Amino acid sequence: MQNRSVSIERRQQKRFKVVEGAFAALVNPTSKLGQIKDISKLGLSFCYIDSDDETDNARELKIILGHRGLCLDKVPFKKVADFEIQKEYSFSSIKMRQISIQFGELSPYQQILLDNFIQNYTLGEA
Repeated sequence: MQNRSVSIERRQQKRFKVVEGAFAALVNPTSKLGQIKDISKLGLSFCYIDSDDETDNARELKIILGHRGLCLDKVPFKKVADFEIQKEYSFSSIKMRQISIQFGELSPYQQILLDNFIQNYTLGEA
């Protein structure tokens, strides 16, 4: 008998790939900034350089689309996962991590900005 692991999709919303140049930042004394990998109406994930500093003290999440000037800040959030990404090249000494964030309750204005972001700056389902 084969032992198979079954992956169960827990996401309640479709995730979308994001255009290049879209960033997320966890703001605290040792802020984390990285390119957004995917986003939905309920959360996002992004990659960042691991500096061995904790992300648990972050109090604010910002979503930034640099070349278009969009900034969605003070986003309430909860960290869902944070894990090291396996290196593609063994000679690289830079450790990368991926963090998954669940949004908290957004204000009506934040929701409008998020909907606009998803509608105009994503590339299809992730």
